[in-house]
Amino acid sequence: MSAPRPDSLSAPSPDRAPYGATAGPVWAKVPAQPTVQPPVAVTVTAVVVTRGSSPYLAATLAALRKQSRTPDDVVVVDVDTAPATSGHQDLQLGGARYVAGAGARTFGDAIQAALAAAGAPEHGWLWFLHDDSAPAPGALAALTRSVEHSNAVAVAGCKQRHWETGPDGAPLDPEVSDRGVLVEVGHTVSPLGRRMTGIDDTEIDQGQHDSREDVLAVGLAGALVRASVWREVGGTDPAYGQFGDSTDLCRRVRLAGHRVVVVPDAVVRHAQVALHAPGSSGARRRSQLYLRLTSVTPWTLPFAMLAMLVWAPFAASYRLAMKHLDLARDELVAPLWAVFRLGPLLRARRRIARTSTVPRSVLRPLLGTWGEVAAERRDKRLARSEAHQVDAAPSDLEQAELQVLAVRRRTALAFVVISAVGLAAAVFGPALGALASGGRLVGGALLPAGGTTATAWSAATSGWVRDGLGAAAPADPLLFVLSGLSVLVGGSLQHAVDAVLLLALPLAAVGAWAAAGAVTRSVWLRVLAAFAWTVAPAFLGALDGGLLGGVLAHALLPWTAVALVRAVGAQAVDRLRPAEGAPEGPAGTPAYMARTGAGSLGAAGAGGLLLACVVAGAPALLPAAVLVLLGAALVARRRRIYLALALVPALVVGAPLWWTVLRDGDRALLTAESLAGSGVPAPGTASGLELLLGLQATPGPWFDVSGDGALILAARAVMAAGPWAAGVLVLALAVLGLAGALSGIGRKGVTDALLHVPATSLVGWLVAAAGLAVAVLAQDDGRWSGPGLSLLLLGLGAAALAGVRVLVGRRMDPAEVPADYPAQSATPAAETADTSESDAAEPDAEISDTKGPHTERDAERGSDRPSSRVSPRGVLRAARRVAVVGLVVIGLVLPATQAAVWLLGSGSVANSGRDGLLHVTTEPVVPAVGQQMQAPPRQARVLEIGFSSDAEGVVQYALLRADGSQLADASVAARAASDGDQAADPTATLDAAVAALVSGAGDGVPQQLANLGIGAVQVRSGTGGAGTGAPSDTDPGVGDLLATLDMVPGISRVTEGQTVSVWRVAPVDEPAPGWARIEEAGATGSVLPSEGTAVHTDVPAGGADRTVVLAEAAGSGWRATLDGRRLEPVAVDQAAGLQAFALGSDAGHLAVWYEAPHRTAWLVLTTFTLVVFALLALPVGRRRVR
Repeated sequence: MSAPRPDSLSAPSPDRAPYGATAGPVWAKVPAQPTVQPPVAVTVTAVVVTRGSSPYLAATLAALRKQSRTPDDVVVVDVDTAPATSGHQDLQLGGARYVAGAGARTFGDAIQAALAAAGAPEHGWLWFLHDDSAPAPGALAALTRSVEHSNAVAVAGCKQRHWETGPDGAPLDPEVSDRGVLVEVGHTVSPLGRRMTGIDDTEIDQGQHDSREDVLAVGLAGALVRASVWREVGGTDPAYGQFGDSTDLCRRVRLAGHRVVVVPDAVVRHAQVALHAPGSSGARRRSQLYLRLTSVTPWTLPFAMLAMLVWAPFAASYRLAMKHLDLARDELVAPLWAVFRLGPLLRARRRIARTSTVPRSVLRPLLGTWGEVAAERRDKRLARSEAHQVDAAPSDLEQAELQVLAVRRRTALAFVVISAVGLAAAVFGPALGALASGGRLVGGALLPAGGTTATAWSAATSGWVRDGLGAAAPADPLLFVLSGLSVLVGGSLQHAVDAVLLLALPLAAVGAWAAAGAVTRSVWLRVLAAFAWTVAPAFLGALDGGLLGGVLAHALLPWTAVALVRAVGAQAVDRLRPAEGAPEGPAGTPAYMARTGAGSLGAAGAGGLLLACVVAGAPALLPAAVLVLLGAALVARRRRIYLALALVPALVVGAPLWWTVLRDGDRALLTAESLAGSGVPAPGTASGLELLLGLQATPGPWFDVSGDGALILAARAVMAAGPWAAGVLVLALAVLGLAGALSGIGRKGVTDALLHVPATSLVGWLVAAAGLAVAVLAQDDGRWSGPGLSLLLLGLGAAALAGVRVLVGRRMDPAEVPADYPAQSATPAAETADTSESDAAEPDAEISDTKGPHTERDAERGSDRPSSRVSPRGVLRAARRVAVVGLVVIGLVLPATQAAVWLLGSGSVANSGRDGLLHVTTEPVVPAVGQQMQAPPRQARVLEIGFSSDAEGVVQYALLRADGSQLADASVAARAASDGDQAADPTATLDAAVAALVSGAGDGVPQQLANLGIGAVQVRSGTGGAGTGAPSDTDPGVGDLLATLDMVPGISRVTEGQTVSVWRVAPVDEPAPGWARIEEAGATGSVLPSEGTAVHTDVPAGGADRTVVLAEAAGSGWRATLDGRRLEPVAVDQAAGLQAFALGSDAGHLAVWYEAPHRTAWLVLTTFTLVVFALLALPVGRRRVR
């Protein structure tokens, strides 16, 4: 056959509107059709390819036998291991031949095996069928009619419809069960090689695509292929595997000068078993990329490969955000597979070049455009939205009832938010002006947080803590979290700290509201839970004491609980009975709620990030979290793996600290307060009962009441019992919930709704037990027990909410059914939301349904027989109603009183009388002259000396590298290291120098200070403690200290008449002290410019005995190079314990830095983990059901 002229212009091409174009028929440059010829005899050999015993094969062969135009020969090829038909049960071949093609790896290999066995005629036709593709009776007749009048058509494809299956997965009769759902009517590809059919997933065949004829490609299931052309182009490319081979074959047939048409009158029902098989997405993605590489021009091939590799992480990120983990993996693996298979790729391109007779431009009119891609995606999105509205969305009646509930919830939530914001405004409002003008929140355990995101990130990840003279130790994980938060507030670490404290109260209140909503849908109970959580003594104590980690942990714990509960689909939801005729989901639940209890990968991602923040603030909660999640996994009905997944960020972010704890066996590193200074509140001495009630010590009365008389004594008793009341109430309800849980488990007739009560109560008590254990261990270690008490309150609160259900004595409403418990229809009480007038006072009566069946109580009320007797059930109901009303009143009064007592006792952070507590300050710790010395490139330290406020006459000092002791320099591991190994600590030299300085023995002291990088000495006129900047009364010994320092030679006073007195350290005949210096012949030759913990500068040539000395403790992680040549560390007599390197006489570029072991690997793992979980936590890729 001769190839048609590629430059001829054909008749109008078929309508391409289904591919997204809005216009009508278009004119395209395609190979011209030859003159119509008389019909010729067509010989057809049908080839059915199957893989082992298939439930579809028998129906497919039966459909072949029913053809109005029967094929001349039928060959069945089995690519599985069955050598004969005995491997197929009840297989009726009829006149078909069976070929064992166990060695065939692809569809094309199976066709070649059939041709070799059947000996197909040279000029006949091949009809390809999958075992799951049943042709309609007139399919072959329609195909042969389309090819018998034209010798240009080489491939004719069928219109494919979906083959329906039954509930058991078995295939249905294709002729009886055909709903007409279209699969494809030919297809094309996008500019990036993705398959485009122009058909929605649920589109019904109404002949709307029957105008198609010339297409880029057709599916090989049901395709009629000219045998000579099949041999000419070499069949399918085995590199494609199961997918993409039809597109590649048709494209090569087109380039060989032949036509590819679709015949809409020929219909085949296709089940697409391989497409829907698990793990098929990777093979499809690989075939798409392989097709793209075989389609581009030779000079663009390297750029296409590079583009695929560069784009892969972004594509994987999109898939992760859409919660498709398998597709994200495929997006990363497929480009590597396609790029590294150069041999098959080059062979495929040579094969295309060898068989092509027309230019690639012939295919351009048949390819999809970007506009068509956008239109197809828009149409599919609209179709899915419409399907959701029809099949899964609530009905109008249900939507109206849900809207009523939403209004009620929003009103209550607004009340909670306004109350919490008002409390925060009373505490922090007066200080906002000072904060806006450059002030900062300090005091208690909270240190100044100077620095930017970059410096905070460096401190969090460098492995070197710069407190004092430095130490090789991991930073507290909380600093890692704060460095990330600082990005959201303009790049300032101090602003991040201030934001956490300012938002802590509203964040905790709203989080408690949300967490209570996962247990109960009663707005009143959620309000009470929010108030109780917000004024918890552990939380208020952490705020007063400046314990940033405890504050963050308490504020985020309820949010973490919400995310983890939603991850396994165990949250309570507003579940209504579907209206009559409304679609239903599994077990009779409304269809719009069907996905609510399936668990959420996005919630698991958010829970992992939140848990990492909680554990960073309170590392002692990590073992408790592991224990709780393990226990919760035993109760969860599904998605247990999500609970384990949520632990990953916490383990990775804090990995350096966890390794230090395991290596040293020091449990105190977990219970120590994160990023805390020396002003940590004194640990409590509470008894076991007091801890169980959430108290850290025996509380005093709310107010002192003086006087005599019965009323005074009663008031005094109330004031004394007030601090205990909230804890006692929560504990009593939790015990009630536990009793109800233990009595309800295994009881006959208990519905799934009631099973939520024991599950919630048991998990809540597990959480409480873990929290109590953390609190006890912290108290035994002399640490703040607040985080453990917060976890204790979280667990008892959940169990208490379950206890309220037992208190009111009612079966749970369907509105309160957890999302992972299916509805039961056997018990009317589980179906009907009984909210009659007598239940109006109950806090959980939210759903009303007048259409449900009458209960026994309604029947009694509707009886015609009057009764004056009060039934015991009515008395019990009245008593319960009084108890519920009392619970609501007490639950509102207690938190309000607790908040008032706290405000009156502590006051605003702007009050000047909050000594030792969190407060706002605008005064610098180090005067401007000292800060100038501390700035790069000199980076000298300032030595602050003061008298201890705990012991009279005791001098304490702090070595300051910034404006006071810094939050970024606080590390529990560094403190433990300095406490444990004094011999290797260079601070012994500093101790001796300070002792000599305050005693007036000044000989050589300035030189010792300069060797330690100290450029100034300062004394604060008070006893607030060195490095804190806290104002206090003047100590009489301060005057004597000032006079002594004025007499020391080598230091000179530079300030007069100020709160802070400063002396400059100026050794004789030496340069001003700095962080890094060059020593030569026992003296300081020059000070090197430095920034942070790094030096990058050019040094001139000098003596052979030169050394580089850093004012930092020696460590194995310090590195130094000169023009890339590594310098060896040495010990220097004048710098005992400090880091030094032998410089030598050469000139060059000097680089000094610190490199922690395994830092790079940890950062890569941490970054990857956080990016993955952040993408999973994005609220996209899911549809809200309410």
